[in-house]
Amino acid sequence: MERRSLIINPTDEVAVLLENGEKGDTITARGKKVFLLEPVEFAHKVAIRDIPKGKPVIKYGEEIGYALTDISEGAWIHRHNMGCDRGKKMGKKEV
Repeated sequence: MERRSLIINPTDEVAVLLENGEKGDTITARGKKVFLLEPVEFAHKVAIRDIPKGKPVIKYGEEIGYALTDISEGAWIHRHNMGCDRGKKMGKKEV
């Protein structure tokens, strides 16, 4: 089944689902079909291309983190495969 998704910026490497998706469902990203490799909940990210380990993950034209593992096109992107260092130093006092 085709699912609705959102891509804001031409540099984005992810689409945000606008409804729940199941493994095997599709989204259309830049004119091509991307098959979901697993269930993905509403408002979560899906890779619209392969993202190699260590490379930035781009959403809304901004780097939001980096791939902890190789991420395949159609994979759900979340804490299990994307790291983010934003805010890790916030709240810590310099000595």
